Amino acid sequence: MQDENLQRTHGKIKETKSIWTEAYEWIDSAVITIMVLLLVFTFLFRQVKIDGDSMHPTLQHGERIIVSDVFYTPEYGDIIVISSEVYDNVPIIKRVIATEGQWVEIVEGSVYVGESRLKMNKVSNEFVGDAYTEAVIAGGYYGSFKYPLQVPEGHVFVLGDNRQVSLDSRTEAIGLIDNRQILGKALYRVYPFKKIGNIYK
Repeated sequence: MQDENLQRTHGKIKETKSIWTEAYEWIDSAVITIMVLLLVFTFLFRQVKIDGDSMHPTLQHGERIIVSDVFYTPEYGDIIVISSEVYDNVPIIKRVIATEGQWVEIVEGSVYVGESRLKMNKVSNEFVGDAYTEAVIAGGYYGSFKYPLQVPEGHVFVLGDNRQVSLDSRTEAIGLIDNRQILGKALYRVYPFKKIGNIYK
């Protein structure tokens, strides 16, 4: 009888230990997973809040996006976040219109980009803003630039989608962006929740 009681008690102890062991292992796994996710989002991705209306209607004030610079090389049409040292200690977000070696021309409210000065294509309508503003800017010199201009090596020419209010590469305040000042490419909208998804749809 005593042996049976000992076996039963021993069985209960084993069962209790097994439950606690499983719980510990589950918590341990959860903690490791959380730490890995935090490391990934700290070093590979970052969350940015949109401040202002220069990228309207693509991105609107108060929205939040995920940005990454992993293996990133700027390309035409990319939306990028630029470090705060470029303008008044505030990170800015713009669209890449031309990359190194390309030419940019602004004529009568339209933006043209090309691989050579003699062969440029008009930027698609979704990137083109207010014609009057563009025409004024295109009137010869603006800041330190004269059009057509060629983007130097290691730089990009950026514009806001909302050209009427955007401070961008057309202005002396922003100018051409050094690739080293790019914090990353905007990938996904994560807030507001009803608009979560790919920015480039």
